[in-house]
Amino acid sequence: MAPTLRALGPRIALVVALTSGLACASAPPPPVGSVSDPQASAPADPGATGDPAAQAQKTSGGGLQQHAESGVESMIIGTVVGGQIMGAYGAAVGAALFGLYGFITGDVPFETGAGTRGPPGRGRAPGGGPGPDSVLDQELEDELSRQDALEDEIESELKRQEELLASISKHEEINASVQREQQARAVESSSDPMAAPRPPYERKLPDSIFDTTRSKEGRKERITKTLDADRDGRPELEMVFDADSGELMTRSEDTNYDGVLDAVHRYEGGVVVERIEDTNHDGKPDRWTTYKNEVGTRAEVDRNFDGIPDAFYVYESDRLSYEEHDTNQDGKVDRRVEFENGKRAVEIEDRNHNGKMDFWTFYDADGIPVRTQQDVNEDGQPETWEFYEGDDPSRVVLTRKEEDVNADGKVDITSYYEKGKLARKEVSDPDLLLQ
Repeated sequence: MAPTLRALGPRIALVVALTSGLACASAPPPPVGSVSDPQASAPADPGATGDPAAQAQKTSGGGLQQHAESGVESMIIGTVVGGQIMGAYGAAVGAALFGLYGFITGDVPFETGAGTRGPPGRGRAPGGGPGPDSVLDQELEDELSRQDALEDEIESELKRQEELLASISKHEEINASVQREQQARAVESSSDPMAAPRPPYERKLPDSIFDTTRSKEGRKERITKTLDADRDGRPELEMVFDADSGELMTRSEDTNYDGVLDAVHRYEGGVVVERIEDTNHDGKPDRWTTYKNEVGTRAEVDRNFDGIPDAFYVYESDRLSYEEHDTNQDGKVDRRVEFENGKRAVEIEDRNHNGKMDFWTFYDADGIPVRTQQDVNEDGQPETWEFYEGDDPSRVVLTRKEEDVNADGKVDITSYYEKGKLARKEVSDPDLLLQ
């Protein structure tokens, strides 16, 4: 038989007390300035009081729906709890009271992490610690942060590898150009020494590896491209272009990689016309070569490195035509060597260094001296001739000597030699022997 209301009274009171206690424990404290606090004045904006429930109710449009859902779940729990205590009547009473509790507070009694269903700001466990949902959200945020950091690290590493590959590619291009240049120089050094010089091989390098700047010289604008392969602040290559025409004007190189540009090519119409070199690397040029159609026509050399050229080489038809020298460095040419078919033909000297050529040596096709002549009185005409024989240029012997004693253009005395010694003389006029 169902229990009477008199018998159920204590149980109903127990359920009511339990439900009321849960509601009071879960309900948020009244905001400062509410009716329950007579000393505080009501703020103009309830959301500005810092009350989490008020702020959530103000910012969330789904607060009522959330309370309704909590009420439904609470009714189910109340039905189970009331039924266990008082049977059918207890189930009805528990459903009513628990449902009312859930609707008012927005929480579900006995739910783990209670308070997490409330509006923002209420997702905390009893005692002020973070609730399970808050901890999970924080873990998700931390994981996302780690993933972002990892992506940044991967992107940075990929960029570094791209830069490394680009640097390797540049160095490979430079090394290939250096090898080609060395091969070209090897061919040049092994070529015919009598051939006209050619401009040295020029490296063809991509523009991407150059640093480019603009400057002005008077009214003309210049574009300068430099290559500092070892990044020591001193370029190994520098090219200057005319900004208007884009034409190459000069190209300077550091041939021994000591940080100083020591070879300069000058261009006209995009073709090299002159090369200036500092071969001993003392900071001063000592070799100048001019070109026509990229073939050397003249070279000047400062052999004693005093800043003044003292050796001159002239080329014709791609071959050395003659060379001149200032042997005593007085600024005057005192020796000239002329060539025919790439062979030395005649050597002319100013033996007394008075500015007048006075001695000639003639050579055969094998480069062996066969005859000399001398202008004794320096009237521009020779007066003495000597003839030599031999197979070795360093061991030729005198065989005959002719002299024009009175400088009338005719041979007056002829002397014959055997094994370098005088054997006899022939005189056209004996009186000439007295002169």
